[in-house]
Amino acid sequence: MTYQDPALGLIVLTNASCHFKGRSWPDVPTLVWLDGIDDNASDWLRTLIVERGVLASSAFEYAKIIRPFLRFCRKRRRIWESVDDEFLTFWREHLRGKRVNVDRVNTSLKTVFAFYQWAEESKRLRYRVGIYVPDELLPTTLQNIVFPITAKRVFSKGPSGRLNSSWTTPLTLSGALDTSPVRHTPTEEEIRGLHEVAVERIHGERDSLIFSWAEEAGPRRAEILRVGKSHMPTSDQLAELIRKDESWSVIVKRKGGKDKPLYVPPDLIIRTLDFITLERQDIVDKCLADIVGYREPDEIFLSSTTGKVLNRDSVTSIGRRAFQEAGIPRASIHRLRARFAVRVIETLVDAVFTDQTIGSTSVWVETILTKAAEMMGHASPSSLRPYLTYVLNRRIQTADATTAEKLSARLRQLRLHEGTMVRRLGEQQHLHAIAIDIQAGRNSEAASALRKLADQLSDKS
Repeated sequence: MTYQDPALGLIVLTNASCHFKGRSWPDVPTLVWLDGIDDNASDWLRTLIVERGVLASSAFEYAKIIRPFLRFCRKRRRIWESVDDEFLTFWREHLRGKRVNVDRVNTSLKTVFAFYQWAEESKRLRYRVGIYVPDELLPTTLQNIVFPITAKRVFSKGPSGRLNSSWTTPLTLSGALDTSPVRHTPTEEEIRGLHEVAVERIHGERDSLIFSWAEEAGPRRAEILRVGKSHMPTSDQLAELIRKDESWSVIVKRKGGKDKPLYVPPDLIIRTLDFITLERQDIVDKCLADIVGYREPDEIFLSSTTGKVLNRDSVTSIGRRAFQEAGIPRASIHRLRARFAVRVIETLVDAVFTDQTIGSTSVWVETILTKAAEMMGHASPSSLRPYLTYVLNRRIQTADATTAEKLSARLRQLRLHEGTMVRRLGEQQHLHAIAIDIQAGRNSEAASALRKLADQLSDKS
């Protein structure tokens, strides 16, 4: 009897003609792939029934767990002998991304761990699963070994009151965790379209810059609006940031009323300083001329009507209109902050997995979520867990995801700044035409036009 598509792995049940140890064993599950029988998984399933007395129906349930796990390995070209805690965690988060409930995830983890424990005990694997009491079972040379698959020893009392010990995986989840998927987060292409829409509107440079702060530094609306001129670095400090390729720390009052930092990349600081010098200064000059008793506030993002800091509802309206015009459904400025959350978690995951000291007591998932919550200004890390699931699944697909994200973000800031400069030059007709030629790569035409313009200026002087 077989189940499902052969390409996904068949579970074949034996009939009464199957004999082991002098008796018939029907309904023993055997796992078969297109390239043949999976000897290791099938031997384990047979051992459960023949030697450990597990019911055939229970072994079949184990087969339905081990099959998708081994399929997961095959799709990612990961041989089963090389699996470690990191890969098991990827698989766990893959299940959670498919909205598998916590109990089923934990059952699956424990079943797969039982398979690897059997492989270690039967010497199909050697010193890969940490089911050893160091002082009793390990050679002296292996006393400090960090096992690729860690194990946790647990104790229970039998019916007679005798204390029994066993091993399990420490990677199981606790509690009824939220398994809701991450809501739609704008793609790179959608964000480019968003900025293109924003910059064509009145005060488009300001609005585009607000969007960039949400995406690149992760503040909420109120936190963006608290950023002031006094938070900006000096020219020397900015030069040092660029030299070291470090972020600038801006301390603002965040959710909960506590002062916490925003970490702002140098490219965004450069755009912000440019905005302060030109478009924002135009707003301030107009208000000084038109409004009696007007005093310039420290905040950066101002209303062109009152000269005071924008209110949160205005930011929401600006974002809503821009997202609608850009054709981005079910999204808002808050979803730009979600992109920052993904980037933060991606960076922390990379940092954890280059740390060679991770061992059986590691709680790296909680460490990542706690640190991300700190950087995002979240009171609780639990709401960021869906982003970790997303990041781990994406990490399986490509090891260069973080680099690509950082490069694309930097490139976008440079393009936005370039676009701002072109629009400013547009105030001068001749310079505008030259700027468009430069943008389009028509360097010879631009050079010729510049020479003519220089000649005209010389004649006028």
